[in-house]
Amino acid sequence: MKLVVAWLTVLVLAAITAGSCSINHRTTEFECDTQADCTGGRTCTGGYCVVPGGSVDAPKSDAPKTDGPLPDAGMVCPPQCTSCIAGTNTCKIDCAVTSCNGNVICPPGMNCEVACTVANSCRNGVQCPATGNCTITCGGSGSCRSLECGSGKCDVKCTGAQSCRGVDCNQSCGCDVSCGLSASCEAVSCTTFQCDTGLGCSSAIPNCESCP
Repeated sequence: MKLVVAWLTVLVLAAITAGSCSINHRTTEFECDTQADCTGGRTCTGGYCVVPGGSVDAPKSDAPKTDGPLPDAGMVCPPQCTSCIAGTNTCKIDCAVTSCNGNVICPPGMNCEVACTVANSCRNGVQCPATGNCTITCGGSGSCRSLECGSGKCDVKCTGAQSCRGVDCNQSCGCDVSCGLSASCEAVSCTTFQCDTGLGCSSAIPNCESCP
């Protein structure tokens, strides 16, 4: 009788041992981030050190999954801007993308960049923001009429043929108007009389810039 009980005990223990060996428990011992974390000829695959030819069920990943870059929830781009730069609070108006046939008005409270690169664009005026910095590029032939700078820094580049007729930067803390050889540059009013270069305006002249 004792012999029978002993054999039954052996059989039960064998069954338990076999069952425990059939369960695949994943261990943190073989987790890896780089190949340097693995030894014994194993390779770092899917976040685990495995023997050559082996595999894991799924890769380890601690990074959150996203569909793309997160938008800047605090930036609202005004409708007259073709794009905005949140980091510098800048409105960009590209006349090659939107019509600049009417008066171009920069939104208040922002810096503004206006690209009048299309022929005859910005002929009905460009109004810079009252306090922000303003950059106007007049690259289109016959572009830019009646440009009004605010109190911020104002930079007007006149490179298009017969561009820039009427630039007012009397209120600007620092105004630069550069005129190309084929530009018109008529009726340009600098911050002060001494800032007039004869071919535009320069804030590099002493006492011609007071921007904070």
